[in-house]
Amino acid sequence: MNGERFKIAVVTNIVLEPHFVPLMKRRFGNGVEITPVPYDEHTEAEYKDQLIESDMVIVWLNFESLFPDIWNMLLSKTKAKHEIISGILTMYQKLYSDLMVQTNCKILWLLFEDYYVNLPTVTGYAPLFNGLVDRINIKISDTLTENNNVSLVDLKLLIATIGIPNAFEPKTKYRWNAPYSKALVEATVKEIHKQYLIEKGITKKCLVLDCDNVLWGGILSEDGIENIKLGSSGFGRAYHDFQRFLLFLYYHGVILAICSKNDSSDITTMFREHSEMILREEYIACFQVNWDSKPENIKHIAEMLNIGLDSLVFVDDSLIEIEAVKAILPEVTVIQYERDTVYEQLSCFNLKSNVNIADIKKRNETYHTNQTREALKSQYDSYADYINALDIKLYIHEAVPIEFSRISELMQRTNKCTNGQRYTIAQIKDQVENSAAKLYSLSVSDRFSDLGLVGALEVEGNSLTLFSLSCRALGRKIEEKMLTFITDKYQIKVIEFKSTGKNEEIKGLLLKTFIDATIVAL
Repeated sequence: MNGERFKIAVVTNIVLEPHFVPLMKRRFGNGVEITPVPYDEHTEAEYKDQLIESDMVIVWLNFESLFPDIWNMLLSKTKAKHEIISGILTMYQKLYSDLMVQTNCKILWLLFEDYYVNLPTVTGYAPLFNGLVDRINIKISDTLTENNNVSLVDLKLLIATIGIPNAFEPKTKYRWNAPYSKALVEATVKEIHKQYLIEKGITKKCLVLDCDNVLWGGILSEDGIENIKLGSSGFGRAYHDFQRFLLFLYYHGVILAICSKNDSSDITTMFREHSEMILREEYIACFQVNWDSKPENIKHIAEMLNIGLDSLVFVDDSLIEIEAVKAILPEVTVIQYERDTVYEQLSCFNLKSNVNIADIKKRNETYHTNQTREALKSQYDSYADYINALDIKLYIHEAVPIEFSRISELMQRTNKCTNGQRYTIAQIKDQVENSAAKLYSLSVSDRFSDLGLVGALEVEGNSLTLFSLSCRALGRKIEEKMLTFITDKYQIKVIEFKSTGKNEEIKGLLLKTFIDATIVAL
């Protein structure tokens, strides 16, 4: 975070120190400010201001401290299970309602865990009261996931990653009401940081894949398609599992590309005809299959997709190829494929789970049809004639709520044709509902495909507060048409701008368009 101030309020009923703040500063930088908010005092005036000013709210409630007698109540039948569940859900809904009044920022909500219970030592490991805590967590999830400003963290899964005996600290529990160990707090802080990166859209965009001994076992040009190891059992299972994981990444918005030293016809046959292939051509944005150097091919992939080299991750089984890319293209993140470590290394992707699959398909369709556009371009001597031949259609209108998620994603991912503004979904809602700003979305199509929602604009008074256009829509003079839309409706005197390191060109275009405007730093 480069020392930027970032305020986090933690609503909790336990003590997270001495480990929480130092570990958070290690992840977020010294600019992070942590404010504990006691759960039973979160509506008090002294904490309201803290919540209002926060950039993130974390809710971490300990089930044991909230309901210390719950298991004996169930055993003695003092209360019925459905009454307990209903009461807990009412409590959670009230807490959520209180927080909604006090803040518009992202809320990170940790679900309950019941691993603290010692009963299994005498009763065995059957689900406690038919999985009571799991049922409560599901109910909470169903309630809270309807809200885009809430992300859930499965505390039980975090505990599973380090082991139950390593997650608790009895000494500090009974001394300070700090039940969790440094190991669990550290794992939780890592997850909090991960969720922050996801929310801010700080992620790699494209995964470039070798084929032989990465997508399948064996060397296609030597072994032949009939001898490739790929399937649901035996030596081919690891590659099957990896392809399935790659498809999961695709459905979460990762651009997949192929960079392989092979004959193009062999790779095409493999993707189209091998019955065990999970990845198909439709999921791959572009293929670079030839016998040229992989650094050159990767540069070409970046150019074809119109994204920076620093947005690419390259996976290959060959250390020689890995070192070559590392030396020639240091901006590219490189991973040597190894069956048991590759998944952890791909944690450089920080992906939202609510990506619209229709947008993903439109994006890939755009990439697939780019070769056709290039062929059309070669038929014209004049760039203007080529643009006319594309028959581009733009639809700019005031943004509607169903588009907010896509607009937020676009703003987070765009680094080149942008004024640098980044809004979360919650911030977009707040802007639309509580300010004089006008937010517009831009959808584009041409004679070859529907690009979908690829741009967004926002004007507040005489200030241009948002300008964002997807990199896949560049090269069609769409940014100029967006600016014409603004100049026809507004007299812009102020341009809000923040450098991304890649948006100086659009800054120049904005200043050229609005000659009387002043740049104001975001």
